[in-house]
Amino acid sequence: MYKLIKPILFQLDPEKAHGMTIDALKLTQKYPIFLPVIRQMFHYENPVLQQQIHGISFDNPIGLAAGFDKSCEVPKALEKAGFGALELGGITPKPQPGNPKPRMYRLIEDYALINRMGFNNLGMNKALSNLRKYSYQTPIGLNVGVNKATPYEARYEDYIKVISTFKNDVSFFTVNISSPNTENLQSFHDKDEFSQLCKAIQNFKDKESLNVPIFIKLTSDLSLEGLGHMLEPITQTFDGIILANTTQKREDLQSDNRVETGGLSGKPLFERNLELISYAYKQTKGQFLIIGTGGIFDTSDVITMLRHGASLVQIYSSLVFEGPGLTKKLNKQLASYLKSNGYNSVKDIIGLDVK
Repeated sequence: MYKLIKPILFQLDPEKAHGMTIDALKLTQKYPIFLPVIRQMFHYENPVLQQQIHGISFDNPIGLAAGFDKSCEVPKALEKAGFGALELGGITPKPQPGNPKPRMYRLIEDYALINRMGFNNLGMNKALSNLRKYSYQTPIGLNVGVNKATPYEARYEDYIKVISTFKNDVSFFTVNISSPNTENLQSFHDKDEFSQLCKAIQNFKDKESLNVPIFIKLTSDLSLEGLGHMLEPITQTFDGIILANTTQKREDLQSDNRVETGGLSGKPLFERNLELISYAYKQTKGQFLIIGTGGIFDTSDVITMLRHGASLVQIYSSLVFEGPGLTKKLNKQLASYLKSNGYNSVKDIIGLDVK
């Protein structure tokens, strides 16, 4: 079905096509009779794929990356689409329109996307209202950002505000310091800035006795040395790390849209992010949760990321190119790989290729 509609969607502006997809999912939520149909089409269960991490039950390791459902508008429909977890957002305290349009581009020849959305969302209060319309069995995570208008010295407070607002309604949080489309956000990767952020997060966790895991998402443009300097405070402050967000590099791309500014996602990120994952797994001796993302298009990519140290993975760009059936395909083929190679659990292959 997606093969039939993909040529039509690809004739449209990417953001408009995405909006049409969200509208279609809203329709399924409005008429719940459609939800079991979605589940039957896209859901696959197998005990070999299940994991328990930080008290959260993941039915499979394939999660939806942040950016698809920016304001928690269609989580109930997405829950039926076969993901092991959903990361919604990014959410900021106040609503904001994001950057001027056009701000999303397909790089068809490169199986990639470029976006400079700028944390466009309806704000934390409306997003929370949307989320609370339904109950969920799938773990729901929230990607947390900062408002563009927030004074530089008060950016830490934006993260705390959103986490405090959603602390009773989600399974995990992701602190996003890696979006290239919000001015000065990536300066949190600098040693002094990051130290202040960690201190603010830790003080909040201690004060609130927060029992919801908080992950952090870093940029793909981080050097191994830079990641190495950050790992100690990360493991002391956060409960997991997502490697990695988009890149601003434009190496070996074919599409004319490569000249656009913003974050590049998709296939070109895979090898670089795999290197970051493997390094982080080795440095933390396999004792810290790593979530891999960037350029995952087939089951071989999933297996490779898991064997290099990721316990979970997330996809987004590949859904644009391959369609919603990708989730079921990945899970079914991963389960087949595990069983045919004598593994009893997906946990058995995590980090096998890291020496």
